Amino acid sequence: MDFGFTQEQEQLRQQVRRLLDAELPLDRILAWSADPRPLDRALWKRTAELGWPGITLPEAHGGLGLGCEDLIVVLEEMGKSLAPLPLLATDAAAAALHALGTAAQCAAHLPAIAGGETVATIAVLEESDVLAPAAIATRARNQAGDVVLDGVKLFVPDAQDADLILVAAHEDAGVSLFLVAADAPGVRITPLVVVDATKPAAEVRLESVRLPASTRLGAAGGAWPAVTRVLDRMTIGLAAEMVGAADAALAMAVEYAKVRRQFGSPIGRFQGVKHRCAELLVDIESARSLVYYGAWAVDHDPEQAASYAAMAKAAAAEALDAAGGECIQIHGAIGYTWECHAHLFYKRGRHCHVWMGAPDEHYERVLALQEHTGG
Repeated sequence: MDFGFTQEQEQLRQQVRRLLDAELPLDRILAWSADPRPLDRALWKRTAELGWPGITLPEAHGGLGLGCEDLIVVLEEMGKSLAPLPLLATDAAAAALHALGTAAQCAAHLPAIAGGETVATIAVLEESDVLAPAAIATRARNQAGDVVLDGVKLFVPDAQDADLILVAAHEDAGVSLFLVAADAPGVRITPLVVVDATKPAAEVRLESVRLPASTRLGAAGGAWPAVTRVLDRMTIGLAAEMVGAADAALAMAVEYAKVRRQFGSPIGRFQGVKHRCAELLVDIESARSLVYYGAWAVDHDPEQAASYAAMAKAAAAEALDAAGGECIQIHGAIGYTWECHAHLFYKRGRHCHVWMGAPDEHYERVLALQEHTGG
């Protein structure tokens, strides 16, 4: 298999890069980080005109009908710009809806998602911080033909900007997914204070939220296998963003090393600086390879996707942690100031290090998966 860009993917990458450079330069990200604001709906609509929110959705629903490999092209470039756009969450929700939804449910929501009118997200994680069916405490009760939801979801990505939330809740038969309008009675969304304001998350509290039974996706209690696949897909997408951010942090560090002078010479000439930058490049390229293979596996070898999602997230987290820290160090004292962009990449690394699982958790998951499959 060839993990180089096809001509079409390279054109997509360049298109994404042009828009992000024009609309989201790092100075704007710095200002946004200091004063977080709601999603720029006009910009989100522009991304929809280019096909980003519906990149993997079928053409029949207004999407481009492409694969996860194409999605990560967009996400990696977004990571380089630290773009505060809800593509990762929206894609995950759309993938779950497409996998489980009826034709009527898909027709009702997917075109609006692809067209940029609807921002969607998926709410799974709760207080236990464990992604497993037994950890889902949110309950769905049948009442007079309707479904009533009660529970609290934590760290729901981009929930404060969402129009539609896919909520995982326990029924007697198991875990189900429900389509919940963000402004439905009984839904309270509270933004959380997070390390990186460009990666917003919120608490979603559900208090006697009454829904028609038709909002359930798929059979009652049968959603968890699809949820795990979507979470693996989301983990690979997050790793792609992190690889992009690490790549940009390294590029910034290298450029500054060419102009920062110590002892009468640019510090980039010193062997210690060269070696560290080279080591970072190896770490980033290793993580990138895992991301690309994981994205390929999502579409072509789903049985392998879980292992590669775990490996990609662990490697990307360690690469971004290292690149963000070294970027600050290479900048010297100015790297610790607010005006320098270096801290933006460090914060992204700290935030994403634990989101969707820390490296140690993912290493343990890889071992468990290998033991389960005999690999």
